[in-house]
Amino acid sequence: MCLLFSKFKAQEFDQFCQLLCSVFETTPEQLAELYQDIDDKFDQPGWPLHFVRRDFFKSVNEEFCFTYQKSPVIAVDLPSLMELDDGRIDKPTVAIVGQDSKNDRNHEHLVVGTPYGLHHKGSREDLPRTKLYFEMIQVLLNLGYRVYLTDLLKIWVCNPDRPYNGINLPEEDKQRFLKLIKLELDIVKPVAVITWGKFANDGVGKLPLNIEHLKFIHPSGAANGAFKRFTGESPTYSNKLNYWRREIIKRLPGQFNV
Repeated sequence: MCLLFSKFKAQEFDQFCQLLCSVFETTPEQLAELYQDIDDKFDQPGWPLHFVRRDFFKSVNEEFCFTYQKSPVIAVDLPSLMELDDGRIDKPTVAIVGQDSKNDRNHEHLVVGTPYGLHHKGSREDLPRTKLYFEMIQVLLNLGYRVYLTDLLKIWVCNPDRPYNGINLPEEDKQRFLKLIKLELDIVKPVAVITWGKFANDGVGKLPLNIEHLKFIHPSGAANGAFKRFTGESPTYSNKLNYWRREIIKRLPGQFNV
């Protein structure tokens, strides 16, 4: 069955553009072009990248602006949305919130993507790490949900002195992004929020939400030790996926028969 990617409702997209334009130096028209460019290159061989000028983002901290310009690579993840193209309308939404983007290659311009790179066929089908994320999301899709994906911190800045490690954003910039999350969730109105990893777990946990908040260990290899300690299972691909499937089916009511 065909999968729709980032086909926001018109009103949702207009509202998202307003939010993103409050933290990025961009326009709704430019954002629409970025999403379209991402969608157009879904089947392109290799790993197509998408760029904007570095002044797409400007820190409110003048000292950090100097570090920002020296950084070998800066990455931004735009929020995305997935749902099955099954003719059903008004599916309930589940939101997945992570921490931030990353990149391990030098680029003069700012690299634009979406959470977990799932806008590209290769990330869904070939790359083991992101393929796992996609299969986990498919569990939610098959249960009848739309899945909204976003990051607490929309930008990742590589440390100029320690490539390719991220550098902490100034507190002022962090707060600008963290304030967006509640507003984003108000737009998509999820029935539940899922967080992956401690940073996202803690950040969303501070929000005044009146919906289910499901906290999970991050699926990445960096959290393999935590997964083994918590579940008592080896952190293999299949064990992580099976654990996720069991927990999701137990904790979220399915909308349709799987």
